[in-house]
Amino acid sequence: MTTTRVCIDSSVALKIVRHCQESAPSIVAGQLLGLDVDGELRISHAFAFPQNAAGGNPNSDDGLSLRLKAVAKYQPEMIDHLKEVNVDSNSVGWYQSTVLGRIYNASVIENLAVFQEKNPDSVVLVYDVAGSEVVSDTDPSSTGPQGHTTTTPSGFNLRAFRLSEEYLNVRKSGKFDTATLTENNLTYHDVLVELPVEIKNSNLATLLLYQLGQQYPNSPFAESSFSNLNVSVDPFLEKNIEAIFDSVDDFHYDQGNYNYYQRQMTREQAKITQWQQKRKAENAAREKDGRPALPTDEWKRLFKLPTEPSRQDNLLISAQLNEHCSVIEEFGAAVNSKLFATQGGLL
Repeated sequence: MTTTRVCIDSSVALKIVRHCQESAPSIVAGQLLGLDVDGELRISHAFAFPQNAAGGNPNSDDGLSLRLKAVAKYQPEMIDHLKEVNVDSNSVGWYQSTVLGRIYNASVIENLAVFQEKNPDSVVLVYDVAGSEVVSDTDPSSTGPQGHTTTTPSGFNLRAFRLSEEYLNVRKSGKFDTATLTENNLTYHDVLVELPVEIKNSNLATLLLYQLGQQYPNSPFAESSFSNLNVSVDPFLEKNIEAIFDSVDDFHYDQGNYNYYQRQMTREQAKITQWQQKRKAENAAREKDGRPALPTDEWKRLFKLPTEPSRQDNLLISAQLNEHCSVIEEFGAAVNSKLFATQGGLL
């Protein structure tokens, strides 16, 4: 993986936003096309996948299935048609909509792994429909650190992700047990790597915007920042808190399965220890009688240790919990400052 940032043409970004917004609350997806130029992944075109590539329930953790027959047939045909009109036909990933940042599910991870097997620089662009409806008090022209495009008065939240090297190494081993995770230093913080996102206009579009600014210098749309005073984000925070409750329930269920495995392991190890002590005493008695000692490794044939359940679900649930908490921390701080300012003005 050589690319360290993502650059999107503004027309492509608007196409993605329009597709996701018009299809909400359904989850939709589409193909990204572009090139890797000097460590920068430049996305120059995108097209939507068939509607049946997405699950209709935005609250489902099943995510998208990009390996349906309809998608597998539509994708190469569309790319062939684009080649005929000299459009970039190099696949660099896909985009998809989401609600409340639900990106840490098995479907997204598996789809991204398949894309990165074909092209290590592939990314997934995630447009959060719910998050983009919230108004933040950040500078509309700025973007957050590490590629997190902050929510602006225009309502825009687009982020780029890629699977980390640590996760790919664990996946390659085929084991998501505790020992493998520890060996590869993989935690829930390291499942996905977020890349900086930059949206660029063409020279003609930049010139047009400059001319419009000169032609309409007193336009209320250019200078208005009243939306920064908006404090009606309580429903958004409430939905995130509800999502945390759901994730906590999933975490407890997964942890219950792991605790059951640990209890089973403890019981089996106690039986093995008891058998080894008995065999040791038996061999001591046989040694006194001058008889040969019995083998001490027969317990491997007599006892079967339980298999540790996969820790992948635990990783994804923990990462999703962390995502919800980060969103609440970010928007909660902005809302509290506005509420205190409003309260001070009313007193």
